[in-house]
Amino acid sequence: MAATILIAEDEPSARNSLAALLEDEGFRVLSAANGDDALSQTLHEEPDAVLLDIRMPGLDGLSVMKRALAGGSPSAFLVMTAFGDSATAIEAMKLGAFDHLAKPLDFDHVLTQLKRAIQRHKLAKSSEPVAAGETRTPGMVGYSPAMQRVYKLIGQVAESDATVLVRGESGTGKELVVNAIHENSLRAGGPLVKVNCAAIPESLLESELFGHEKGAFTNAMYRRIGRFEEASSGTLFLDEIAELSPLLQAKLLRAVQERTIERLGSNAAVTVDLRLIAATSRNLEQAVARGDLREDLYYRLNVVTIALPPLRERRQDIPALVMHFLARADRPCSITPTALTLLCEHNWPGNVRELENTIARALVLARGNVIDRHEILLLDEHRASSGTTHWTTLVPLNNGWKQNVETLERSLVERALALAQGNKTRAAGILGVHRRLLYQKIRQHEL
Repeated sequence: MAATILIAEDEPSARNSLAALLEDEGFRVLSAANGDDALSQTLHEEPDAVLLDIRMPGLDGLSVMKRALAGGSPSAFLVMTAFGDSATAIEAMKLGAFDHLAKPLDFDHVLTQLKRAIQRHKLAKSSEPVAAGETRTPGMVGYSPAMQRVYKLIGQVAESDATVLVRGESGTGKELVVNAIHENSLRAGGPLVKVNCAAIPESLLESELFGHEKGAFTNAMYRRIGRFEEASSGTLFLDEIAELSPLLQAKLLRAVQERTIERLGSNAAVTVDLRLIAATSRNLEQAVARGDLREDLYYRLNVVTIALPPLRERRQDIPALVMHFLARADRPCSITPTALTLLCEHNWPGNVRELENTIARALVLARGNVIDRHEILLLDEHRASSGTTHWTTLVPLNNGWKQNVETLERSLVERALALAQGNKTRAAGILGVHRRLLYQKIRQHEL
């Protein structure tokens, strides 16, 4: 069945000429001359894609898109903006637009983007429904110039099959970048296979990546397809790439160069068709200088680099991130200006992940629907001088390992219980542990 395209454009000549061109390409075309009609048709007809003009009578294009997405529309939105209107284009992309098209339109580019958008729509319709309030794909939050550069790079690299290296400190959101690249690429219909190279024992990682034949080693009772083959026609994401052993670095280099692999126990070359994305939180140049990382592999992986800024270098994004995390909470909750200022001044060594965990703890501590500064627990040296306790100051360093751990553990439990005013459920939430474990530690330390 032909894909359905809705053209929402108030200028009749532009609307009609675009409709004629799309019909010649075999699409079923719907038309709307104003925002209200566009919203109605989007929700009732569920077109595969919507070509949406920003400036229209009644509801403007951004309002149409926001209301349609809030109403559960799976349609892909391509917004049409005036040439040079970058602010509106960025806003549209942040709200969930698939792409923005600058006027005057290049029809070949429109057609290419429509085909990608239609593929996305089919994936959305075939996927399991998501809970209300959740996004269909992982979202990135931030309006700072640093993040706008990241968004632009994602859009550029998604169009190609080039190998991408994502760099950034722990907690900056490297996996979100990988998700965005895959979702916006022509391989979006294929699998996105993720491997954390630091989380799998070296003895198992070779088989995990490249697979093995039956009898390749003890207990290899059957052939196993590795992650490279699993990612066929899609994307393979190798996280913490610098943790690979020299042997695996050599095998990875061959796979990247020749697009072939060999399963353990076999000399037969298997061709792999995939896009490779690697990520690291380490300084790869230093790793190369120390001999920890092959120089030739470094250059093979470093075709296109996307460097994520640490949160301390984009503090203007913190309010938007806080609102994003609060919107995902299981109850309505706001934050006082004093508490928000405290968050904006913090150094965030753990970056966005630390901020998310801080908000989660604050939600547990907050008695009502407002988070104040008293619910914000900031535990790093940057805030220690302000009277906030740093965990490492709770124990001396001249005791044995076991005694230090026990002392720190006891102090953590005592502090959490004090903050929660004896409420063990809230104390467990502050510590991020199950309530049963908290009870066990209370008994162990006789608290």
